[in-house]
Amino acid sequence: MLVLPLIAPVLLSTATPNWDLSPSGCYVEARTASVFAGACHYGGEATTAGREALLAWKLEAGRVNCVDLAGASIAAAVVDDRNLAEPSSARRSVIYVDLRATESVRATLVDWLRASHADLLGEVLAVKAVALDFDIRADLFRVDGGGAFFLSGTAMPDRACCKMPYNVWYSPFEHVEDRLVGNDADFRFAEPRLDRTWSRPDENAAFLGRFGPSRVDTGSVAPSASASSHATESLR
Repeated sequence: MLVLPLIAPVLLSTATPNWDLSPSGCYVEARTASVFAGACHYGGEATTAGREALLAWKLEAGRVNCVDLAGASIAAAVVDDRNLAEPSSARRSVIYVDLRATESVRATLVDWLRASHADLLGEVLAVKAVALDFDIRADLFRVDGGGAFFLSGTAMPDRACCKMPYNVWYSPFEHVEDRLVGNDADFRFAEPRLDRTWSRPDENAAFLGRFGPSRVDTGSVAPSASASSHATESLR
């Protein structure tokens, strides 16, 4: 794991990033509280859990400051002293970029994330380059942070989150299309800079979907009406 210094000019440009082509792609988020649950379960966790989240973006298109970001991935771990659904009290984060990306891509990704999600990230304590792997296939999702974290799971069967929306207690931190709730088969995290470690398997604690402009806006073929209502098609 390579820790990239926060003071490096290439990583923290003072200029506002120029969105030549707004980034778009796939998004996965997992929290340390169930996002789909009965009222009693939610109420029991609301003030004692949900203080941590892992967020990951896989860009399929995007060009910022003339740097092509297609195919790049970035993730962030965000923590607070109370449930992240509440107003921030002491929010802080660590950003993870793929060490296999070029330096310019890594720097641009960090600039984009900090500019577009400043309130969510709070104080960024570190930027780390890791072997970041992000994969979504049909209803499956997997994010591997090269030892720092691991998340894998599936969308809830039978689209229960859509049939029973009153049991979805949170909204994703990223605006996504065709939002689905996912079940975490495996969710592990350990980050010394945030002083947080957890393992929380088998929870309906994830969101997945597409972010950014629609495919027709980015010059790709737009999904059909039927496809847009199914994660199998909308996440490809």
